[in-house]
Amino acid sequence: MIQLRYALNDLWRSKGTSFILLLESLMLLIIVNLVIYSAQDMNQMKSEINRLNQSENIYGFVDFTSDEQYNKLLSDDRYRSRLSQLYDEIYENDQVKAFPLYTSQLNFEKHTFGDSASYTTTEKNVLVPFLYTNDLFFDYFNIGLAEGRSFSNEDYNEDSSVIPVLIGSDLAAKFKVGDQITPSGNTQYEVIGVLKKESSYIDIMATREFQSLDRMIVMPLNKNNIASAGNYSGVIPRAYIATDNEAHLSKIVKRADELDTFSFAFKSMLYQSKFVAQDKTKSLQTQILLSSLILVFTFVTVTVSYLQFIEKHTYEFGVHILSGATIKDLMLRLISQFALLQIISVIIVSSLPQPLANPIASLGVSVLLLFVFLIIPLLRLNKMPMTSMLRGRSR
Repeated sequence: MIQLRYALNDLWRSKGTSFILLLESLMLLIIVNLVIYSAQDMNQMKSEINRLNQSENIYGFVDFTSDEQYNKLLSDDRYRSRLSQLYDEIYENDQVKAFPLYTSQLNFEKHTFGDSASYTTTEKNVLVPFLYTNDLFFDYFNIGLAEGRSFSNEDYNEDSSVIPVLIGSDLAAKFKVGDQITPSGNTQYEVIGVLKKESSYIDIMATREFQSLDRMIVMPLNKNNIASAGNYSGVIPRAYIATDNEAHLSKIVKRADELDTFSFAFKSMLYQSKFVAQDKTKSLQTQILLSSLILVFTFVTVTVSYLQFIEKHTYEFGVHILSGATIKDLMLRLISQFALLQIISVIIVSSLPQPLANPIASLGVSVLLLFVFLIIPLLRLNKMPMTSMLRGRSR
């Protein structure tokens, strides 16, 4: 305990240096956690893409439609029937299997929604993201339910005044199975099921990241509910199509051109994943380089600080040894200083949100730092004779 008391006094006497060391430790732990998260995310993405393409190739559209053409599609009612035909060409086509990953938002009034810390908000509303999709989505991404039921064939085809929805696990604290949801507007929704916690999917043609469903609402892809041009312009370009015959995709692209709607090309997810993996690899390499630079800088700073501390307190150390202390006691005093800083760093980093927080990794890195950073001070103390210690003067 006396060595710990000495360590606390040492840290307080060198508050400025101690604060700098604490900041360096925090930066190092955060970057190491990001490196670990990025590596895990990249491996998870590769595994998921390979799994998705095991049975059939999955393709997504590359949209080259101009803003001018989009404005025409949204404002000219004559295009609605053309969009309906193109929709059928994709989602009602027996030669391919398609599911959309079209997301938008529902507006809930703040005073009725409650806590909205995890959501985007406006002055009066809470914006909750929702996803249009179908059974293929649940099959391909292995999405399961924690309670309730999934969508039925009637949910995808019948026209109803109340739209059935599934909610993410985090939303289960606000809504229960059987609840009626009424966001801003006239449409009513009924909760029929809750998704399993940590359900997610990968949208490689858009954000290229895993998207969590925990705070989202999932709606059935029902043509009766997406009759507007705006919704057509969402679910059509955001279609993912599974097929082993690219001729079917070429036919859809040609049909879109004939109807004067969208300008499309198609690309396989497996092909696209190679470029995404390259981007993630470069990002990971940058993080590793930055982590290494901070590690070296921290190593130099800590080592110099402790060597200066030893030189400054050589006389004090000599007196301690003459009083019965050992080199191990002096090293415990040094280790306690750095250990206290590392404990504070681990506690702070562990309280941060993912991906910054990884308590196990942070603790492992901190233990490694204790061993690595104190090698030079240990060698210095072992080589310092008693006569040199007693000739020093504590300043």
